[in-house]
Amino acid sequence: MPPSPAARFTFAKGNAAKLAALPRYAVGSVRSRFVRRDPRLWVFGSAFGLADGALALLRAARRIDPELRLVWLVGNAEQARRARALGLESAAKDSSAGFDLTASAGVIAVTHGFGDVNRYALSGATIAQLWHGSPMKKLHADSPAALSLGPLNRFGLARAAIREAYRRGTRRISLLPVAADVFVPFMCSAFDLAPRQVRVLGEPRTDVLFRGSPAGRRAAARELLERRVPGLVGRRAILYAPTWRDGEPDPGVPTERQWRRIDAFCAATDSVLLVRPHPLGVGSYSHSSRHVRLIPPSVLPESMPLLWGVDTLITDYSSMAFDYAVTGGPMLFLAPDLEHYASTRGLYLDYPTVTGGRWEQDWDGVLDVLELLDADATARRRAEENSAALAALAHRHTDGRNAERVARHLLDVTAS
Repeated sequence: MPPSPAARFTFAKGNAAKLAALPRYAVGSVRSRFVRRDPRLWVFGSAFGLADGALALLRAARRIDPELRLVWLVGNAEQARRARALGLESAAKDSSAGFDLTASAGVIAVTHGFGDVNRYALSGATIAQLWHGSPMKKLHADSPAALSLGPLNRFGLARAAIREAYRRGTRRISLLPVAADVFVPFMCSAFDLAPRQVRVLGEPRTDVLFRGSPAGRRAAARELLERRVPGLVGRRAILYAPTWRDGEPDPGVPTERQWRRIDAFCAATDSVLLVRPHPLGVGSYSHSSRHVRLIPPSVLPESMPLLWGVDTLITDYSSMAFDYAVTGGPMLFLAPDLEHYASTRGLYLDYPTVTGGRWEQDWDGVLDVLELLDADATARRRAEENSAALAALAHRHTDGRNAERVARHLLDVTAS
């Protein structure tokens, strides 16, 4: 069942919790200042669990220097089980051991926020923020929505406190690697960093998009998808990946009539629509049939290894567009709330430029374009050309060695 409105996470709830926890941050900061940091100890964490850029970096660091002590800080029993299966040392991030490890580590790597590890023991560490994607939508200090406090917004002191808390926290980041030069000013602004802290080393999470031949990437991704998605073998895979609306209703959810049309289209074209909502928006997508399959992160934690197995991507404001573009496949954009989203959350890039000048208002428009791409070679070629242009914009490094570059940079920083 989807979570109740009271149970849904929003920026306002998260920010209110941050303000309430300020005394714990202060105590933790004092405690951690008296612990000597060990440059040979690195700790890792991710809101996605043992996946994404943090796991890629850990593996690269282990290859480069097997003598490093690399510890994953887990958030639950399932993550602890997976760490054991991967042969990794682990500890509960919110335990006393998690605090001590975070306070002692020379390097701390996170993918979402400081809560990926023990957030109260960060002072003095070299912190690598492996942000989970190249931003299309505005982040952190750049976004009014991200700084929201809900009913507390009317208090200027509270708004100032949360803005300063964001900036004071993110200034501690030592390295935020990005995939291309275009993203450097966005990350500097969002996280209040200097360009020397935001380096175009490539995102470790995207290495899988560039390793091996295109045919090999395609085969590996299809094997993974077909193993986890019933009924996909031999059928076209269309991936729908909407972004999160901060607890507001998702305007991209099809109506019952549109679900029936989706089923009919997929039946006629031997396709499967794979729906991959944001982890906080899974409950909005309840339709299921042999033509529509839900593949949330709880089923397939990482999206990057899937992308070469997808024939067409449908999204809105997700950074996945920049990554899927590497495959050269066509993309469709569904943005029924563009004006509202741009005014409340904000976008870094011009949406017509990203989309090639076309986006749809509803699923009827999406299905019309899918039918057009099947019938019109010129329309398909234009869509593929837009993907190629986005890939060139969004990825400087295409050698599959981003994690290695980041690991070597961190080794150089901690050795100096």
